[in-house]
Parts: sequence; C-alpha cells; structure tokens
Amino acid sequence: MIKKLISALHAASPASHKGQNGKLMVVAGSAQYHGAAMLVVLAARRFVDLVYFYPAEEDEPLIHTVKTIPDVILDYNLSRIQEMDAVLFGNGVDDVQVPLDTIVRKSRKLVIDGDGLKQIQGKIPSGALLTPHESEFHRLFGMEGNKANVQKMAKKHSCVILKKDPQGDIITDGTKLAINTLHNPGMTKGGTGDVLAGLTAALACTNDLFTSAACAAYINGYAAEILRKRLGYSFCASDLAEQLGEAYFRLRKK
Repeated sequence: MIKKLISALHAASPASHKGQNGKLMVVAGSAQYHGAAMLVVLAARRFVDLVYFYPAEEDEPLIHTVKTIPDVILDYNLSRIQEMDAVLFGNGVDDVQVPLDTIVRKSRKLVIDGDGLKQIQGKIPSGALLTPHESEFHRLFGMEGNKANVQKMAKKHSCVILKKDPQGDIITDGTKLAINTLHNPGMTKGGTGDVLAGLTAALACTNDLFTSAACAAYINGYAAEILRKRLGYSFCASDLAEQLGEAYFRLRKK
C-alpha cells in the first residue's frame, strides 16, 4: 500500500515557480534542545521550496545553529503562518510556552511531534497529524498504542496518527490504515524521530496528511537501510537526514 502512495506523491511541475511546491514553517528548538530544530530543517529542506523557522526560545546558540543552514528563513513573530502550506510544531521546545492557540488556529495543516505532544495534552487539535511513540501515545490517550486503539483515537479526535513503533509504525486517519515495518536498530539514535517529523511535515505541504505520514515513515526506513548496507549501524540522525533525498529518488525511480 505505502509503495503505491509513494508513486502518487506530488511531483513538481516543470512550469512551477518558487513556493508552489511547498512552504513549511518549523516551530521548534530551545536552549537545551537546539539540535532537534536543526535535524528537522535538514530533513525537510530537500522536499519543499521554502522552510521558515520560528524559534520557540530566542536563544542565541539556537539561532546561530540554525543560521548555519543556508536553506532556512528565520521568522520571529509567526507573521507568515497563514501563508504556509504546513506547520511543524514541537521538536525540542522543552517546556517553553509558545502561542499555541495561534499556531492551531492559523495553520492550514499542522504536524505535532516531540515536546509539542505534551503541550496539546487534553486539547488535541482536530485535523492535526500527531507522531507519538508508545509512551507519548499512552500519555495522550491513557491506553496502549496498539492498532485498534490508535485507529480508535484517530477517529475520535478527527486526526491522523503516526504511532512510531520498531515492530511496525501504525499510520491511520481512523479509517485508512497503513503499517510500516521498514526499520533497523541504527534508528534508535537520538534525533531520528526529528528527522521523520521534518520529512512528514515537508511532504504534508503538498500531499494529504495520511499519505504524508505513511510515505515519510517508509522513506525514512528506506534511507536507514541504505545507510546500514554502507555503514552497518554506525550512522547518526544527521546522516539519516542527508540520505533522504537519495532514498526518495530511488523509490520514485522504481
């Protein structure tokens, strides 16, 4: 199923112009977790035309870190949020309070990962895409993240859930269901979840949320397999982010 979805992903028209193939805003990072923001941007930048970054915490080392990536545009007041095709919120924000109501209300499409999942507890936005692992799913919904429960919660809250699981990611909108089993132990490294979130949000700019989540999980796993064949399990999250472009190209070529 997922391979068919990948073949149907948005492809840029030869006549398209800058901005027509995805504008993504990333709300991420804090003084303690600046690396999460960088990994998200590294993963997303090859799959959209423009990446805007809103620092959850205006910390100088965080800003400097993101400024080393020439593909990112800094935005300090969410002024462009309504122009964005999708918004990714939560990676590495820690306990920093952000204008969450504005983000939820004004985002065309919203992907929530990492620390962002803590901030929506008890007020899950309808229409959002959530990317929890097992403990995050349990904290959000008070139950085990098995296939039946994930599907039930997606339907109840009118959202899409990509429940990360080394035994098989569960992706559902409450009706459609996909399972991704393409993983390897190298993906236990810190930051690989941020890479997946960045890719998911980038694809969401030009595709529906269910398709974006399912395809991102598979492309991410496929990239990890390319690295495994070359490096064994001695690769890190930034390696994975850099490998996504080739993985996507190979899959589309097939």
